[in-house]
Parts: sequence; structure tokens; C-alpha cells
Amino acid sequence: MIHVRNSFLSYNFEVEDADVVFIGVPFDSTSINPGSKYAPAVIRESLRCIEGFDSDLNVDLFERLKISDLGDIETVPGSYELTSKRIEETINSVREKNPDAFLFFIGGEHLISLPIIRVLKPDTVVDFDAHADLRKEYLGNRFSHATWASHLLGEFNLVQRGVRSFSSEERSVMKNLGDRIHGATYLTIDIDVFDPSIAPDTGLPEPNGWTFEEFCRNLEEIKNLIAADLVEFAPVGFNSPTAFLAANVVKKILGIVAERL
Repeated sequence: MIHVRNSFLSYNFEVEDADVVFIGVPFDSTSINPGSKYAPAVIRESLRCIEGFDSDLNVDLFERLKISDLGDIETVPGSYELTSKRIEETINSVREKNPDAFLFFIGGEHLISLPIIRVLKPDTVVDFDAHADLRKEYLGNRFSHATWASHLLGEFNLVQRGVRSFSSEERSVMKNLGDRIHGATYLTIDIDVFDPSIAPDTGLPEPNGWTFEEFCRNLEEIKNLIAADLVEFAPVGFNSPTAFLAANVVKKILGIVAERL
């Protein structure tokens, strides 16, 4: 069963025919500063406004790719367990119809990445993030935006880039993480990996973050990307600088998909 609503495209391809499937996951129930549940709607609006033409590839990505926007999963506020089940059911339904489509998820808080990754089962998870998110529990909760990555340990090859904020507990764990990206790769992008000067609208902004150029350079490491998500954008309104940055992050990932077709 697919639990979704809304769309951003003027022409929406059927899932069966799509190169890319978009799915919004408006869940932010464990966030200290909530608001990321509004990100899917705001990013869609910015995607309507930006140009689809990619000067590096010399192609209009919005015309080149067959995109299906399924809208937003009907999340259950306050319940990670029920929301996680709906995420899993939706992915499985999409995969039954189209096992080859690239999946792009728009959060929502970072906890949404955990059920997605467990369903897709990539070889490597690359995490672009300002925070390690490797605590065993946070405020008594084992499943939160600050603990999601700890659940991947022992299951997946986790590679982190851009991390600059962590506890002493997390620092010890980080020493044992891998550094080599291999096999089928899932990319999760926390918008706070960027410097607050260009991405202020996030729950926990950290100084000394990436520029967009640094983001693009780090993307070059990834050779076999199968799916991705963008999380922790907490919009304060439509068409903000952070919203347009997020839309261009989406566009950059679409470029990767277009290159391999």
C-alpha cells in the first residue's frame, strides 16, 4: 500500500515508467526545533521556480528525466513506529511496480532515513551532516534524530562527511567508522552540513559548514548511487535562500541520475 498525497510536477509520470520517484516524508516528532515536516511542500515550490537546465551536462533535467512525484506519506505524528511502517510499505509498493527507479525522499527529520535504509539495504550509507547522530539514546529515546545513525552500526558501511559536532561518546564511535565508499550507495543529506550563512533554516545550525561547491566535490566520490534523501530543512516560509539551496541540491542529484541513463 502506498500512503501518499500532493505533487509538484506539471506532468507526473506513472511509477512504472519513472526514472526518478519523489516521496515526501513530513515527520518531525523527535526534533528539538520542529518544522521540517513542512519542507516537502516548500521544496516542491522552489523546484517549480528554478531552471531545469544543467549547464555542465547541457541538458534540461526536468525534461530529460521521467519523474513521478508520489506526494507525501501520511505520517503519524508522535509515532516513529507507525510512520516507519508506512514508509516501508510505500517503498515496497514502489519497488514492486518499478525496481529500477531512483528514489528521492524529502524529509522531515533525520530519523526518517533509518527505515528507508533498512528497506533498501544498500552496501554503503554516506551521511552528509554537521552532527554525528551516533548516540545510543537521546533524552531517554532510542529512536530520534540524534540516534538514527547508531542503529546502522554493524548492519551497513557508514561513511560520514562534514561532521563537526559530536559528543565524547560519539567521538569514540566515529573512530571505528569506515572511510571507503563501495557498492550500492544510499546518500542522506542533512541540510545543516551547509554553512548557516547559506542554509540558516535548520533545527541545529553549526558554523564552519560547507559551501555548495564543497558539497559538489564530495558528491564526486559516490559512483553507484541508488537512492537519496534530504532532511532537517525547517522552513520559515516559501522561496527562502535555504529553500532554493535545497532545490538545487535536488537538481544536483538528478544530474547524477541523468548521467547514468
